[in-house]
Amino acid sequence: REPPYTFGGANDHFSRNDIMTQGKRFTFFFFSCTCFFSPEIVLLFTGRRRSSADPDRALQEALRTQLRVVESNSQDVIQLFKDLSARLVSVHAEKDSFVLTFKTVEEIWKFSTYLALGYVARCLENFLCDQSFWLDPELLSDLEINVTVDEEHMATLYLGLLLQEGSFFAKALFTGSKQEDEDEDQLSFKKNDLLMVRDTGPGGMWEGTMLSSGNHGLVPVNAMQPLPYPFYQWFLRKYPGNVGCSPTEKEAFEHAMVTGSCVALVDHSPVGPDELQLSRGDIVEIQGLLVRGLGVFIGIHNSTGHTGFVHKAHVKPLDTTPLDGQLVFLTAEEKASLAQVNPGSSEPSDSSLLGRLSSSDISSVYRLDRLDETDFMYIRNRPKHDQNVPSSTCQSIMSERSGGTPPYHSSPRSSFSHSNPRLSLCHSHNALPQEGERLSFSLDDTFRELNEFQEDPPLFLEENSLEREDPEHSDPTLTLLNRGHFQEDFLPLYDLQYSFLWKTFSGKTEDEISGHLDTIREGAKRMAMHWAHRRACFLLGRLCAKKLKFSQARVYYEEALSVRVDGFSDTPLLVALFTNLTAVYLKQRMTDKLPHTLEKASALLLCLPCHSFTSTDEVELLKLLLRRSVVMADKHLEARVCYLMSSLFLHLRKSDDALPFVERLQFLSATLSDSAEGHPIAPVDLNWLLSCLYHRKYMPYLALASLSLDSRQDPSLQDAFKRIELFIKNSVRLNPCWREGTSLLPAQIVVYLQQALAIAVREEDLNTQRDLCQGLASLYQQYNALDKAVQCAQRAVETGGHISEEEGFEASVLLGWLLVSTGQAKRAQSVLQPLLTSLQGTDSPTQRGVIHNLLALCLRRQGHFSEAGRHLHAALVISSESGNQRNQALALANLGCLALDVGAPFVAERFLVRSLRLFLELWESPTDEEHVQTYLWLGRSYKQRGRRHDMMACYEMGLLIALHARNLHSQIVVAKALSQLYANMLLYGQSIVYSEHCVSVSRELKDKRLEGEYLEILSSHYLSLNTERSSRKSLDYTKQSLRISIDLGKREEESETWLQVGRIYYLIKEDELADMYLQAAVKTALRMNDPHFAMSIYEEAGDVYFKGHRIQMASLPFYRDGSLPFARSIKDILSEFRLLSKLTELLMNQGEQEEALQYATLAVQVAGKTEVQVNERTAYHRLATIYYSRQQYEMAENYYLKSLSLCPLIMQHPLEARYYTKVYCRLGNLTLHKLKDAFDALGYFHLALAAALEDRANPEALYVVYMKLAEIHGNHIPDAQLFKVYRDRAQSLKRALAGEEGIDVREENMDNAYREVSNPGVEHNESSFISVPEDEKCKESSYLRTCVKQEGAEDKCTEPNNGNSNGKAHPNINPDTDGHLMEASGIETAHLDSSANESTQTCELQRQKIMLNVTTLSFYTQLRSSIA
Repeated sequence: REPPYTFGGANDHFSRNDIMTQGKRFTFFFFSCTCFFSPEIVLLFTGRRRSSADPDRALQEALRTQLRVVESNSQDVIQLFKDLSARLVSVHAEKDSFVLTFKTVEEIWKFSTYLALGYVARCLENFLCDQSFWLDPELLSDLEINVTVDEEHMATLYLGLLLQEGSFFAKALFTGSKQEDEDEDQLSFKKNDLLMVRDTGPGGMWEGTMLSSGNHGLVPVNAMQPLPYPFYQWFLRKYPGNVGCSPTEKEAFEHAMVTGSCVALVDHSPVGPDELQLSRGDIVEIQGLLVRGLGVFIGIHNSTGHTGFVHKAHVKPLDTTPLDGQLVFLTAEEKASLAQVNPGSSEPSDSSLLGRLSSSDISSVYRLDRLDETDFMYIRNRPKHDQNVPSSTCQSIMSERSGGTPPYHSSPRSSFSHSNPRLSLCHSHNALPQEGERLSFSLDDTFRELNEFQEDPPLFLEENSLEREDPEHSDPTLTLLNRGHFQEDFLPLYDLQYSFLWKTFSGKTEDEISGHLDTIREGAKRMAMHWAHRRACFLLGRLCAKKLKFSQARVYYEEALSVRVDGFSDTPLLVALFTNLTAVYLKQRMTDKLPHTLEKASALLLCLPCHSFTSTDEVELLKLLLRRSVVMADKHLEARVCYLMSSLFLHLRKSDDALPFVERLQFLSATLSDSAEGHPIAPVDLNWLLSCLYHRKYMPYLALASLSLDSRQDPSLQDAFKRIELFIKNSVRLNPCWREGTSLLPAQIVVYLQQALAIAVREEDLNTQRDLCQGLASLYQQYNALDKAVQCAQRAVETGGHISEEEGFEASVLLGWLLVSTGQAKRAQSVLQPLLTSLQGTDSPTQRGVIHNLLALCLRRQGHFSEAGRHLHAALVISSESGNQRNQALALANLGCLALDVGAPFVAERFLVRSLRLFLELWESPTDEEHVQTYLWLGRSYKQRGRRHDMMACYEMGLLIALHARNLHSQIVVAKALSQLYANMLLYGQSIVYSEHCVSVSRELKDKRLEGEYLEILSSHYLSLNTERSSRKSLDYTKQSLRISIDLGKREEESETWLQVGRIYYLIKEDELADMYLQAAVKTALRMNDPHFAMSIYEEAGDVYFKGHRIQMASLPFYRDGSLPFARSIKDILSEFRLLSKLTELLMNQGEQEEALQYATLAVQVAGKTEVQVNERTAYHRLATIYYSRQQYEMAENYYLKSLSLCPLIMQHPLEARYYTKVYCRLGNLTLHKLKDAFDALGYFHLALAAALEDRANPEALYVVYMKLAEIHGNHIPDAQLFKVYRDRAQSLKRALAGEEGIDVREENMDNAYREVSNPGVEHNESSFISVPEDEKCKESSYLRTCVKQEGAEDKCTEPNNGNSNGKAHPNINPDTDGHLMEASGIETAHLDSSANESTQTCELQRQKIMLNVTTLSFYTQLRSSIA
């Protein structure tokens, strides 16, 4: 409903008992609104399902996401609200709102009208809904968008704008007369008088101007009430003038417009022409309508049968009936004319529309294959816009449907009805102008375009056309004009084009015509030919009015009315006389004469249905009547006047002037329907007319909104095609690339195609059903909705089969192609094979070639390569014989694709090169995507043969072709491939160039998802350059990607992008910003309410510091306070163990041994719950290392032995022996130098010797063990023989190694290794010797990963990926450190790498490669026994 724009939201009429209070309220409002009211208003939108009263959260989030996307391109949003007559201040996607403002009263009036008509909601629906929304008819029918504003605030804003403009129109709340003691400048006025009030500053008196008299003076502020609706302010400002009446206090007639009969209350003798004489009790039938707002109506006396004017005050209702609830303020004939469209326009509509929508080259052009997902999507089967649409059966189909006339053309118009002259007048004009457009309306609609008469009127001056009864009748025109009753031939007398005068007096000037008519007038007077006298005076008056000689015209009109005839015998003439004379009175402001004709002219204009306009000056009378309806607050009268005003303006081809009245009429229709009591009223639907008018004013958003609300009953197929045509025209205005054919048609067209299909089904039009189904299938295919496309194609096949076998052929080929596209090769073959059989022996070689080609695609997907090749060869032969170069090139390209699939790149090259030669000859043809795809396949063949430069040349040539064709889809596919190729070659500079092109193309396509994807790729390429400048460039692109992730509402991607920005800031040493962005990543993850994701983000944020070389302790809160509690809350044991291991190493590296011991102890406890043995071994080893660092050597020895006890009995790889060597060397040093137990140390070193002997690739470790054994037998357990044996073996090994490389270097390395191992007094960090496999598939095995020693730093050990729920690779962690042992021995920790993708069978084979012959415990016992 329309908001009541009054003070504080009050009604448009204040209570009569509180008039002064209301005036005081207005005075208070004036001072308050100028200082305190906000000039902005909030527009809220919500998405909901019609089947439920609750908002739809999923739809709301989708709308919010789309709003974030378009918010970044604010020009589109600004243009939308500019069309809606509002000024956009800001957009708040998270609050689902727009903030708007208005600068003028006209702006707020137009916006409130669009809001009330539902156009704002529909504009937002078209603007915010994703394309996929329109492809689902069930979802579409159930979902809608609602918009709301604060109506009281809008009313306040409206009144504030009125005051800012300085003048406004108001209605007097009470009568004000000038008193003797008051100022002489004060203006007298009556209640309900309309005044224009002008603000003169503070005080109780403002300047007022009476609209009825033009008198000026001061009026009290408290007596004025501004007209409540902005439409009234606009109308009175643009069309100022007199009101001419005061409303009556009490009406005898309850309803606004009635039909039926009345009974006379008094005796009445006529005082004016054409009035009925009444006696008390006479019954009068109402002719046309009785309008409550008028004082006169037209009646037929029951007794005498005379027709004349009746004063409403002289009668009372007898048997009256209000207009039907479906009509409200129009007659049935008028409403019927509004509901019709006119297919008989002077300019035909686009007759090829259906052909263009349904036509396809599927049965004449081969289709290109698709090798894998990196290739183009299947080439769309839609004709290019620059192609001539081949002639098809569509035009003949529509010709048959329309009875042989061209599409959208009606049969010649029907003749005028002689039985109803008023109805014939209703059909006499067509209002909507052409102006180069193809949309038009019916002849019998007063809102439609003016059509030229298809037949000339009778030639009135033919010599023998009339019989002369009187020889004095020398002029045949005089005889014609003297006919006593209305005839069809008189219609040209009253039209706006002066048809009678120009065709009757053809070739004469206006002065000559005036002289001739004056002669006829004098002759008629002389011979008492009253009807000729009246009609001659009327024609003379029209000519004078045309020359703006209104005084002379008035004289002629008055003379015509003074002629004593039965005026209602020629009702159109009577209407024309009264309306034209009253219009002259209004123009000349002859208030003394106006009352004599005003009421009667108003009755003739409003009460008789299907009024036919005779003068442009009738608008003056309509303006007065509209002002009267404003004063009387009569919405029914206002609606009927708006109907006539819009009819007149459209009749005069003034569509801009007509638009406000059509909008007001549509609003009043809806308002009266909503306010009706009892059963609901169906309002008059003017949305189609409004859509056409908005189209002419170049307002595409409003045109599409009103078009979508068009709900006319029982539309025809032509109506449906008109809608489609108008939709396409306005969609092209919103996105010009649709006209150029470089983008898809909007998905909303599916709605209109489905409507047309439903009508075709209802009318049982099989041909149109088939064509529309094919068009829908093609459209669904373009938007990759292949399942729906298959359904439509199947329906087209079935419909075509009912017509004839030939009619279903093209649909069957389309179905087969769509089945190939969806991967249903076997089903496609079952559809296509019968088609090939049916074509045998027919003269249709091209169609056979198409079927052979499609069958080959089916067979290739089923692995039948030989049969596929035979079919392709057949297709190639057919295209060669017919000389079709395009099909020949496509067949060769498909043969090349087949060769690539079977691994024959050389053969593929030959076919593809031949295909490219043919494509070059077809440069001007629409083959760009096929041409580009062939180059990509040729590049792939070169790649398989190692010809890298040729491959790059093919790809770049494909990009050039796509650029030349301005095909954005092709450009983005090729540029992406080039970017990936150069990145794989580590040529990041070239890769950046193509990635930037992908970003620019995605922006041109307005695809935010693609843009974000390529921005991330571009960021990674810049980061790979590893310079500060490139890192900052990477940072910029990552932030752009972050904005897109936020706009799209993808919280997971948003959180990861926040994290990436933090990483980059850490790399460029801006630690404060890095921490800020990492915290933002964590907060975003927490808002998702996904504990697994939040845990992973916390861990990755901590890894930024943990894996770096600065402020590693900053990772502590992320691990300890973030990830670890989440892991425990979701009972993720493996993640908990991983995090405890990281915390242990972090604290050890920072010297926090006490806290590290706590986490290492917890890790041991958790490791047992993981049921993964290698995790337990790792945990024990870390715990032993911490005890060693704390100099608790007994505990360290215990946990080292516990770790060794969990080792597998069978070594999985020879390199695993290095771990045993290092651990036993550690234990030997510990017991020898710390625990002073030489015998235990000797046993440990013997075990280390056994392990070192297995690791033949690391002889330095064997040298160290030999030297340690020699030391023990030389110093601690003297044994000269063993000492000599071990020393000699060490020396011989040293000499053997010295021969392989530089002697000095090798000897120095080995001496240093032994020297450091022999120094027990220095504590060192110990590196982890074991780790867990990263792949969870092998986590039950006990593999050992490589512990890679980093240069100049401690050893890094790859941490096991124990159940990472997100499937992400976690960083390497160091459970402990022991750098001195590594350096002393020169041994790099073994990396036992078992690929994450190895099968279980391969893993088992590796486990059996090398076996340790003795277990640790038995070997140790035997050694101790031999020593004893």
